Amino acid sequence: MRFTRRHALGALAALPLISRPAWAQQNAFPTRPVRLLVGFAPGGLTDIAARALADRMGKTLKQNVVVENRPGGQAIIATVAVARAEPDGYTLGFAGTNGMILNPLLYNNLPYQPSDFKQLGSMGKSPMLLIVHPDLGVKNVQEFIALAKKKPGDITSAHAGRGVINHLALLHFQSKTGTQFQDVPYKGSGPALPDLMAGTVQSTFDFPTSALPNIKSGKLQVLAVTADKRLSSLPDVPTMKEAGVDGFELYTRMMISGPAAMPADVVKTLENAVREGTRDPSLVQQFADQGVAVEFTSSADLDKVIADESAMWAQVIKANGVPKTDLKA
Repeated sequence: MRFTRRHALGALAALPLISRPAWAQQNAFPTRPVRLLVGFAPGGLTDIAARALADRMGKTLKQNVVVENRPGGQAIIATVAVARAEPDGYTLGFAGTNGMILNPLLYNNLPYQPSDFKQLGSMGKSPMLLIVHPDLGVKNVQEFIALAKKKPGDITSAHAGRGVINHLALLHFQSKTGTQFQDVPYKGSGPALPDLMAGTVQSTFDFPTSALPNIKSGKLQVLAVTADKRLSSLPDVPTMKEAGVDGFELYTRMMISGPAAMPADVVKTLENAVREGTRDPSLVQQFADQGVAVEFTSSADLDKVIADESAMWAQVIKANGVPKTDLKA
């Protein structure tokens, strides 16, 4: 089904509304569970990271932080729901790079703008892995490139939808290597990986968090990592540069945000909960083992991070001729 502005705006009807006087009169925050909206299906990096952080945030807030998946529309559905939610701190988003950086570069008339949000901190960042089905019969990136050039358009590559980070990684790879793949969109990494393991699709760019267990079991084969150095969890897997593809360092950020008009005391409480969550040694170790650098970035510093990474992704989008399009009414 084609995603439109009407879908995004219609999603808002599901949000419970609280009048401003009601939340303004509250003496303490939070007094009830907080919702954390995720724009992708369960099972992918964004979902896994959001659930891990939500658990730690809940301990600091002494209230449950409940993850709610709103997949579809390149994370627009979930992100616009956060932008239009009552600014009481009870509806937050785990939007990441797609919601905060890529969508504004890809669409002319988004039903939200970055200024609609107050950033509450970043959990960290993760590179991607170039993954193939073992039956494809390639042992490294150069063999993969050679096969793709021999069979242009025949090799399938899964991604989570037009403009999503692993789709842009695929386009970037094609332009860097002179290859052409048949792209197959999904509503997230969670639904794509089973099809990759089954051989329904043959390759993907995905994140270590969701793919590593199946790589370790031999169900999937990883050819390279898009980081500047090898991962401790995959020490034998080369970086893209080592594999012969230079200028291919790509990461996704994991950022938590809420409506821009949240009261300062609520923002302070939530930012502290994010900060304390990222300090949990078990969380740091859990994600380090899966290739994710857990490193807190404050609300104050995130504006520069978003600006810098927006400029980098804008270059990738321009180099690959990805048009900025209008969402249909």
